[in-house]
Amino acid sequence: MALVVYKDKKYTVKKNRYGFILCNNHGDYDNHGHFKRFNTCMLLIGLMESNVVPDSEYLRQSVLRISIDEKYLNKVKTKMDKGTKKYININKGVKRK
Repeated sequence: MALVVYKDKKYTVKKNRYGFILCNNHGDYDNHGHFKRFNTCMLLIGLMESNVVPDSEYLRQSVLRISIDEKYLNKVKTKMDKGTKKYININKGVKRK
């Protein structure tokens, strides 16, 4: 049994004894994800509403499962295929005499 913690037009967040379930109201049963924290659910709702691709690989996989917006899903898949290259400062921590 799950208790509804948050609900709006598109998404519902339910709390069960293991964590939280984020459901897409306009999708099928498959369009849901399990999370340990409520803040993660709210973060994902905000990212999906504003069509921002998450940096975390775990959150990207969750977005692919929850969202039904094809344009946004293509954007996420494109970023997953490219991968993320972050700048690494090679000279960091070098001590000169």
